[in-house]
Amino acid sequence: MTGLKRVYFNEFNVLMGDAAYLPLVSGLLHAHALTSEKVRATYEFAPYLFHIDSPANILAHYDKPPAVAAFSLLMWNEQLNLHIAAEIKRRHPDCVIVFGGAQVPHHPEEFFATYPFVDVAVRGEGEEAFTEILERLADGADLDNLAGVSWRAPDGTIHAAENEREFQRDLDVYPSPYLEGLYDELMASRPDVTFQAIVETNRGCPFHCTFCYWGKGGLSRKYRYHGLDRVSAEIVWMGENKIRYVFNADSNFGMNKRDREIADLLVETKRKYGFPEKFRTCYGKNTDDKIFEIGNLFHEHQLEKGITISYQSTDPTVQKNIKRDNIKLSVARELHQRFNKLDVPVYTELIIGLPGETEETWRKGIDEILSSGLKNQLFMYFCQVYPNTDLADPEYVREHGLVTQRVELNEIHGSVRHSDWVAEYEDLVVTSSTMPLDSWKRMAMLSWMTMLMHSLKLGFFVMCWMHEKLGVRHSDYFQRLISVSPEDEAPMLSAQLALFQDKLGRIGRGEGRGCILPDCGVIYWDVEEAAFLDLSRDFGAFYDELERLTRGYLKDRGIAYDSEELAEVFHYQRLRLPTPAGSLAGRHGFAHSVPSYFETFFDDHRVDLARRPEVLVVEPRDFGGDRERFARETILWGRKSGTMLAKARVAELEAQLAG
Repeated sequence: MTGLKRVYFNEFNVLMGDAAYLPLVSGLLHAHALTSEKVRATYEFAPYLFHIDSPANILAHYDKPPAVAAFSLLMWNEQLNLHIAAEIKRRHPDCVIVFGGAQVPHHPEEFFATYPFVDVAVRGEGEEAFTEILERLADGADLDNLAGVSWRAPDGTIHAAENEREFQRDLDVYPSPYLEGLYDELMASRPDVTFQAIVETNRGCPFHCTFCYWGKGGLSRKYRYHGLDRVSAEIVWMGENKIRYVFNADSNFGMNKRDREIADLLVETKRKYGFPEKFRTCYGKNTDDKIFEIGNLFHEHQLEKGITISYQSTDPTVQKNIKRDNIKLSVARELHQRFNKLDVPVYTELIIGLPGETEETWRKGIDEILSSGLKNQLFMYFCQVYPNTDLADPEYVREHGLVTQRVELNEIHGSVRHSDWVAEYEDLVVTSSTMPLDSWKRMAMLSWMTMLMHSLKLGFFVMCWMHEKLGVRHSDYFQRLISVSPEDEAPMLSAQLALFQDKLGRIGRGEGRGCILPDCGVIYWDVEEAAFLDLSRDFGAFYDELERLTRGYLKDRGIAYDSEELAEVFHYQRLRLPTPAGSLAGRHGFAHSVPSYFETFFDDHRVDLARRPEVLVVEPRDFGGDRERFARETILWGRKSGTMLAKARVAELEAQLAG
C-alpha cells in the first residue's frame, strides 16, 4: 500500500556481546496500534530500531521520511534518544516526536522547555495513549485531554492532561507482539544477534519504595493481570524460538497464588523445548512458602540464576525513610536458611547512600546479613536517582540532605561503549545528612572489600571460620584489610586498594563505575570483579600475603587461635578457588576435619572441627590459561548461580556416610 505515513520505533536496548533484548515496548505499542482501523489505513511501521548504536548507523535506517518517531527513554539510552530525536526534527521538521518511558518526567513543563524538539510526552503506560495519538494525528486534530499525555501546541504552549486512564484489570486488551508475529521478521533478519526476551504476567506494585519507579511509575499500586492462557502461549513461543534467557517484568513474583502455575509452565516448556535456559525475576516480599517452592523448583530444573531476596538496608530508620518498613526482614532471613539447606543459590542486596544510613548502620547491616548465614552473594550497589521517584523530589532531597554525583554510565557486563556512541549518565547519591562524603567513600571501600572477600569467595572460608570459631566480626576484618599500610608489606592487596581509591577519584570526576580489562572480554566489570580478576594472576602469592595479614590481625586483637588449624583453613580456601590455569585437582590430605567442617557449615548438624585426618577430592576445572573464558564462567555465569568455586567432595565424609 502506498501513500502511508511512516512510524519509527526507537527502543535502544543494551548490547551484551552478541545478545540483546527483543524490543518489548515497541512491540506492545505496535500491536495495540494495529487494533485501530484508522491507524492501519493511515500508517506503515518501519522495522524496529532495538539496540544502542552510533547515531550515524541509527539515522541510516530512516530510509523514508518519518511522520511519527516514538522513543522509549530509559537510563541507558536517554541521551541517545535525545540526540536522535533532535536530528530527526532538524531533518524532518514536520515529524511528530513522541517520548515515553521511565526517564520522561510526569510533569514535563521544564522537559519541554529544555528540549524544544519534543512534541509529545506520555506518562505511565503507553499502549492506549500511543494509539489515540496516532488516531488524532491522522485526523489532523490536537491532542488535548488525552489521559496521561502532554503536548506542545503549534503556538509553543504546553498542554498537559491531568486525568489518568481508567483502571483496566484485564491486560489482555493489549495484544502480544510475540503472538502477533511482530518479531518474526526482525529475528529472521538478524541471525547475528542472540535474542533475549521479557515476559510480563502482571503490572503494578503494592510497595512504594522511594528509590524505585516501579510502583509510582504505574500510577497505581493495584495489580493487573494477563490471563494464564496468554502467559502460557508467550512462554511456549519463547521455547519454540529458542530464547535462552527470559526476564520476568513482574515486580513481586511469587506473591500471587497463580505464580506457581506460571513456574510450572516454564519448567514444562524447558522440558519440551530445552528453552528458556534461564529465567530471571524479581521475587516478592513478605511471603516465604510460595517463593521457597518456586525457587526450589527452578533450581531443580536449572532455570534460575540465583534467588533474589533483597534487604536494601537492615536499619529500621532507613527502612522507614525509604517506605519499606512494611516489608518484613524476618521473612528474608527465614528464606535464606531454608534455601541454604537445599544448596539453592541466594543473593541479596544493600544500597549504599540511602537516607538515614550511617557508617555504623552500614557496618551493622553487613555483619547482620553475613552472620545470618548468607552462603552465596551480597551485592552492594550505589544509590541511583531516577526521575519520578521520591529520591528525585526536591522536598525529599532537602529533607534528607541528599547530594548526587553525575557519572558516565557503564552498563556492568554490557559491551564497552564505542567511541562514536552517545555517552549516557547516572546520578549517584554520594552524601546525605547522615553520611557525609568522606563516610560514603569509606563505606564504598568497605563494600568493595566485602564483595571481593565474601561474594567473590576470595576469603569466604577463612571468614566463615574466623567468625564461627573466633567470634570475629566480618566488618572488622574487612576494615583491617582496607587499612593496610606500607609497613604491612602487602603489595598485592595494596595494589587493589589503590585501584579502589583511584576509582573513587574517577567517580568524583564524573567517570563511570565500570572497569575495562582487555584480556577478560570487551565488557565492563564491577570494581571488586576487576580486583578479583587481577589477583587471579597469582592466587598463591596472594594467599601467602593474606594469611600473614590475618595472623597479624588476630595477634593485634589478642585473639587466640590454633596455628595449624588456620594454616589448613587457608589451604582449603586455596583449593576451592579455581584459577585461569585450572583447579588444583586431585586428592589433598588434611590433619584436621576442615573439609567436612566446611562441607556441612550451613547445615543444621555441622561436623565439628577436630584433629581428625580427612581427604578432599577436588574435581578438574581446566580453563587452559584463557582469562576471558575464566572471567566469563566464574563471574558472568557463576557469581549469581553459585558455581564460582571448584567442585570438591570429602572422601572421608563419604566413607562415614557409607558406613
